[in-house]
Amino acid sequence: MARTEAHLTPAVLRWARESIGYDLENAAKKIGTTIDKLAQAEVGAAYLTLRQAEKAADVYQQPLALLFSPEPPVEPPQEAQFRQLPDAPTPPWPPEMVLVARRVRERQEAAKELQNLLEEEPPWPPSREVLTAADEDELPALTRTRLGISLEQQLSWRDTIGYTALRHWTSALESLGVLVMQTGEVDIHLMRGFASIDETVPAIIANSADDARARVYTALHELGHLLLILRGSPSNPEQWCEEFAGNVLMPPEPLRAQFQAASGTLLKRIDSVARDFSVTPAAATIRLLRNKHISQRDANEALDTIKGRRRPDDGEGGGNYYSTQIGRMGPAFIRLVFNALENQAVTYPGASSLLGVKVNNFQKLRTYLAKREGLPA
Repeated sequence: MARTEAHLTPAVLRWARESIGYDLENAAKKIGTTIDKLAQAEVGAAYLTLRQAEKAADVYQQPLALLFSPEPPVEPPQEAQFRQLPDAPTPPWPPEMVLVARRVRERQEAAKELQNLLEEEPPWPPSREVLTAADEDELPALTRTRLGISLEQQLSWRDTIGYTALRHWTSALESLGVLVMQTGEVDIHLMRGFASIDETVPAIIANSADDARARVYTALHELGHLLLILRGSPSNPEQWCEEFAGNVLMPPEPLRAQFQAASGTLLKRIDSVARDFSVTPAAATIRLLRNKHISQRDANEALDTIKGRRRPDDGEGGGNYYSTQIGRMGPAFIRLVFNALENQAVTYPGASSLLGVKVNNFQKLRTYLAKREGLPA
């Protein structure tokens, strides 16, 4: 039986492969064809079968119809996208990073469209005006005030795992108008997090493979990048963002007070401070060093011991589908979609497509979201 050939546009087929970062060998293997056959299809000397074309669309994360377009769409080069994604890996990005960046951009655009349909004013523009007008020395304290997390509230968590802290800081960041998302698709050694810049709906992404407490630090670090874009970049933006995140999470004077109140060996005092602020012992050690509460030698010895510890069991067991989906999409984005659905600004199929959840499972997603936020389901 003759196989149906798909007369894809060669230049578009090649663009789709290159735009996601696959070489011919990897792409051919995933599609289920040979390197030679794919190479020939990309220059018009051969055709993929319809089934292979469908697989190619799936592998490249593009609509099948796009592969039949007369010419490739206009897409900013990775170098241009990189300038909009602080802390992302240096281009060329691996395929998994390209996919994450695309999905983040799509959610940002969807969020803006939904806000327009609902006639909602995005909260980020007024937030950024206040934060960018502040003096640099006052910025961490002002940011914390705008986030609405008091020292008393933070000290009450004593969260050695990090999920309580992560939920609270995520909600606080979203109150500023920033979408906060997580992904486990990119290796932790390649990317701990990045920020996606937008004038009205910026986004922060943290790697879900990281310690939950470290994800909080990453999220605040990336908030620093969003503010730097507006304030003007210093000579060492990474160090500035680290200091900014550290001072928001562990304000200098409360940090000193909690360290002085702790007892026992140096490591026990560091662990106590880490519990107080719901941060990792490594982060607490670095802040104590930067604030000159411990010496470089003591910090080095503490960090060597901390590195040898096992990561604490988070008790999550990888979570379930709905919890994972809430982390991936971000609570704010999910609430926005449900709000649009309730106000008939989006259809049920449209909401399903945006959320990646079947319509008949919407109530389960709502239940998990309400449970996460401590609200009645």
